Amino acid sequence: MAQPGDDDPALRTQILLAEYGALRTEVERRATVQWNVFALQLASAGAIASVAISTANFALVLLIPFASYLLGSRYLLHDFHIKLIRRYLRESLAERLDGHVRWESWRTSALAAPATRGWFSVTGWNFAHPTRLAFEGVGFLGLAAAALAAGYRWSRTPAPWPVAVGFVLGWLLGLTVVVMLDRAFRRASDL
Repeated sequence: MAQPGDDDPALRTQILLAEYGALRTEVERRATVQWNVFALQLASAGAIASVAISTANFALVLLIPFASYLLGSRYLLHDFHIKLIRRYLRESLAERLDGHVRWESWRTSALAAPATRGWFSVTGWNFAHPTRLAFEGVGFLGLAAAALAAGYRWSRTPAPWPVAVGFVLGWLLGLTVVVMLDRAFRRASDL
C-alpha cells in the first residue's frame, strides 16, 4: 500500500520532518513530567517526614518507601518512553531521512565514552546518581529512620506484640518495594 508522499520526495521529507518535530516535542513533554515527578518525590518525602516528626509517630515514615516506589516507577516509565523515542529517531526516522538527522546517533556515541560513566558522574546511572538517591536513597533513609525510632522508643517502653508485628511487616514490605525500585533503576540503565 502506497504511503502519502511516496511519489513526491519533498512531501515525504516534510512528513518525516513533521514526525521528527512531534516526537521531539513528546520527549520534551515527558522530560518535563519527569522533573515534576522528581519534585513531587522530594516534596512528599519531606511532608511525610515533617508530619511524622511533628506528631512523634515514627510509623508514618514507613510511607516514604511506598511513595518512592510509586513515584520512582512513574519516573522510570517516562525514561523508558524517552529512550524508546530516541531509539526510533536514530534507527528508523534518521534512516528514512537519508541520515540527515544525526543528533540522536551523535548523542548516543558521545555518551558511550567510558569517561562519562564515572561513579560520581551525572551520566553514570549508578546508586550515587542524584535521581536514584532522590527515590531509592530517600526510601532507604525512611526505612533506617523508622527502624532507629522504633528501636529507641521500644527500648524504653516495649510495644504490644500486634504493633511490633505490624511495624515489622510494614518495614519489610517497604524494604521489598525499595529493592524492587533498585532493580527497576538497574534495568533502566541497561536500555
